[in-house]
Amino acid sequence: MPKNSSKLGTEARRVPLEVKRLVLHEAGYKCSNPCCRYPLTLDVHHLYYVCEGGSNLADNLLPLCPNCHTEHHNGNIPTESLRAWKMLLMALNEAFDRRSVDLLLTIDKLGYVEWITGDGVPTYAALVASDLISIERRYVDAGLQHFRNLFGVRITDKGSSFIEAWKKGDQRAAIGALPSLTEG
Repeated sequence: MPKNSSKLGTEARRVPLEVKRLVLHEAGYKCSNPCCRYPLTLDVHHLYYVCEGGSNLADNLLPLCPNCHTEHHNGNIPTESLRAWKMLLMALNEAFDRRSVDLLLTIDKLGYVEWITGDGVPTYAALVASDLISIERRYVDAGLQHFRNLFGVRITDKGSSFIEAWKKGDQRAAIGALPSLTEG
């Protein structure tokens, strides 16, 4: 995709601060790539370049860490994936708080979280209600402390389908795994 080099780098400086804040807030102040989610230095990327008629409005912007931004411009992360990530972030923000999204991605990376106590179970409520994760009771004798009501957290098949589609930038499959986001 040819780019007008005289305009590259200038578009982001022209994005109003309040729009940058909105875009960063939408992504939880993390890279929008669900495989990355790097929380520090972020670039604001235009989905449709200004030199090609794109705007500096929030719906055309996506935060990326410098590595993912470079990978996109080198052709290793397709534009279709960026657009899908943007749409999914907007949909997820309507359905879940950012902490829930981070928990889902963490559980996906770890495969399983063991030994949470009962007071930690409500943290996962939105994800359990959406059938993206399941919580299993574990009865454990921990010696002197006698913790018997501990829980394990596992991603469900529905959660795995959603995460895999999101990582691939497959918007249709990801939204298909979350029918509650398309209703209403």
